[in-house]
Amino acid sequence: MSEKWGLKLAAVGLAMGFFAGCGSNSQSDEEGTKSITLGLSYDSLESAWLVVNHAAVIEEAKKRGAEIISVMAEGDAAKQNVQIENLIARRVDAILCFPKDSSAIVKSIKQCRAAGVPIVMINRSVSGPILPDVQIVANNKAMAREVLNAFADIARREGKTYQVVLLVGNLSDENAVLRKAGHHEALAQNPDVFNLLAEVPTEWNLDTALKGLQNALQANPEANLIVTPSDYLWPPIRSVLEQQGRWAKIGEPDHFPVVSFDGDELGMQYLKDGYNWADAAQDAFLEARLAVEWAHKLIQDEAPPENIIFDEGQIVTTENFSEVAPAVWSYPLLR
Repeated sequence: MSEKWGLKLAAVGLAMGFFAGCGSNSQSDEEGTKSITLGLSYDSLESAWLVVNHAAVIEEAKKRGAEIISVMAEGDAAKQNVQIENLIARRVDAILCFPKDSSAIVKSIKQCRAAGVPIVMINRSVSGPILPDVQIVANNKAMAREVLNAFADIARREGKTYQVVLLVGNLSDENAVLRKAGHHEALAQNPDVFNLLAEVPTEWNLDTALKGLQNALQANPEANLIVTPSDYLWPPIRSVLEQQGRWAKIGEPDHFPVVSFDGDELGMQYLKDGYNWADAAQDAFLEARLAVEWAHKLIQDEAPPENIIFDEGQIVTTENFSEVAPAVWSYPLLR
């Protein structure tokens, strides 16, 4: 991570009141909160959202008087399971986890259950019979559907139709599965606007996305809309469009529309600048606060109302940018 990038992330944290200097543990001390230790296990910090969310979890925990033991799996699901086993051995009171793999993490969930240690999933959900104690996640399916529906409304008012290339994330990630499902629902709900030409598996890999998108646009020259399940994939999208002479702003002759997901700095910057039409923005700070809050509640044997507690996010478009964008976590990073 560059020094400039780090300073910008620090700035957004300061603006939102989560980094050091914006609060103290005095409230927790005055209330007599018992000191606890939380284990924090993240797959990686490969995106700005994860960097900000990870820092926000730590600061929220400190505000509540908790100690944090943080480990990083560096993209290795097996390593993450070993790290969580070690956290259990270190007798943490609860574990907060951004998992590498929605299936592989089940091993750790079972170990937490056996040890009586609550585990909270952050942002990436797990499905199936073995679930964590609570999951704090974006409402991926609904947000993916609604961001594309919002673009369909704009297209309909403008009398335009679109031939769609849909990028798909790694389907071992439940978020990718749900976003794909939401995009498909919107495509089916708006047949007068959308026609799906191709799906491009990306595996959340930038090189794979680049090659797949190149091939899809070459095979489908009539394509005129890219739908991406993550702002993480903007670099290959821009590269391919630049190669084709289609990297242009809205209103310019060679503009190629894109609809995105995440609310990361890059997607929001391109929305502000006129390259992106709409972005489904997750809330890095809300998910951090809820995760720490529920870790404390679970330690006190309070059960959540549902296994999944949703971050409903914000749908930001070219039409509502000035009203909605300032509430998005990455807004202070924009130029």
